[in-house]
Formats: sequence, C-alpha cells, structure tokens
Amino acid sequence: MSLEFRSLQPTEYLRKHISSGFRPDGRKLNERRPISISSGNIKSADGSSIVRQGNTTVVCGIKLELAKPTPENPNQGFIVPNVTLPAMCNPSFKSGPPSAEAQSLSAFVKEVIDSSSCIDLTELCPVNHMFAWVLYIDIICLDHDGNIRDAAVAGLMAALRSLQIPELDFDSETEKVSVTSVRNPLKLCRMAVSCSSGIYDMDSPKLISDTTWEEEENSDSQITLVTLDSGEICTSQQTGGSPLSSEALQEAISLASTHSKEILNALKSLT
Repeated sequence: MSLEFRSLQPTEYLRKHISSGFRPDGRKLNERRPISISSGNIKSADGSSIVRQGNTTVVCGIKLELAKPTPENPNQGFIVPNVTLPAMCNPSFKSGPPSAEAQSLSAFVKEVIDSSSCIDLTELCPVNHMFAWVLYIDIICLDHDGNIRDAAVAGLMAALRSLQIPELDFDSETEKVSVTSVRNPLKLCRMAVSCSSGIYDMDSPKLISDTTWEEEENSDSQITLVTLDSGEICTSQQTGGSPLSSEALQEAISLASTHSKEILNALKSLT
C-alpha cells in the first residue's frame, strides 16, 4: 500500500493491515513494543525513572517536601501527581496551559495510586498532627508515539521503587524538626502495571496491543486495565466505542495478565 493511501486514508490503511493479522510496523496484533526501564537517573530528584516503550519516552521525577497533615487525616502524608505533555513530544500538542489529555492522564495516575493502595499514606507521616511528607510526582513525556498510559504507570512504579525518604529528628519540647542524612527506601505495599489496547470495530472487535500514535488516533476506542502484582485488576477504563463483548474483554484481561508479568519482572530487577 502506497504512502499516499496511508496519508489520505489512514483508518482504512490500518484496517487493511489489521485484517491481515499484522500492523504497519510488522508486529502481530497482540505484540507489544520493546520496553526499557531505568531508575535513579535524576540525581537532583528524590526518586526518578526513565521508560522507553518503542518511540514513546517518559521521565518521572519525585520531590519530597514537608507539610502539615490535614485535620481530617492527621496521620497521613500526601501524593500529588502531574503529567506534562510538552509541545516537543508530539506535533499535536501546543505550548500553554495543560491540555485536556494531560489533565486526564494526571487524574488517571492519581486513580492508579489510590485504587492500587500501593503506598501506605501513614508511612509518609513521621510526626502525627505535625509533619507529613508530600510526594510531588512529575511525569514528563519526551516523545509521545502512543500508549502514554502504560509508560506513565511503569515510570511511576520505577520512580517509587527508587525513592529514598530522609529520617527526621523531632524535638517534642520545641516542636522543631530537622532532616537527617539517613535515608530509607519507600515501602511499596504492592505494584501496579497498566496494559492498554486499541479497539477496532470490524466484523468482530479487534484488540491491538500497545498502540502507536497513528494506531491510537484511528482506533474506535481504547481499553486500559491496571493489574496488581497479586493478579487482581484495580482499575479499568474504556474511552469511546461500544461496550466490549465478554470474549473481547476476556482477551483484554489475558493480554494484561501476560504483560504485567513481564513488566513486574523488569521493575523488580531494578537496583
């Protein structure tokens, strides 16, 4: 198929490829792009990671700050995630205020943190009613070639695994606190992995794992399943399209199960 056809009729171009069982980049429908995960890359951050998934690249950095806990939760710390999609990461994004997609991704990351209960917030409050740690989590996309959700969650987990929290020296008489040089790794209660697929409503729904930007933009909908290291699904989202059949949903669950094992092994191998 010619480049002109691909440019003028991108959806039909992709559907013809999908019907053949292979995608434009040569992958099978359920085949994911190679992924690499590294952590501790940013020395000025308290925790960091870089994830490369095909051409999609994200950087995650975590900074710690002391604050006073809320009256409602006097023994808990805070987690503030933010996803940035700068203009440099894809021609579709412009400079200026956060786009709707960036805001949606930030909400998604927050939902993953909350629904997975990966962090015990009481561990972030070394002095009840007085001092709590705030985790500012910034996920920045350097190159957006599709499926940013999976890369963002992998980057989040890798950065959390590298996070070192300082011990505090608290004087109860003066109620003053100082940060010591002793640091301890954050205890993760569990880990979460995201698995997203594009859905093409053809004769029967076709699931396309780990979509590129082109595949994502021309799909009928997207489904994301977030699984825990225990195998449970903690978050599921489908954007657009009609509800999946039980067969298609089971296929998505099977793909998520296989993918999560691969990513969990990669995360656990990080030093």
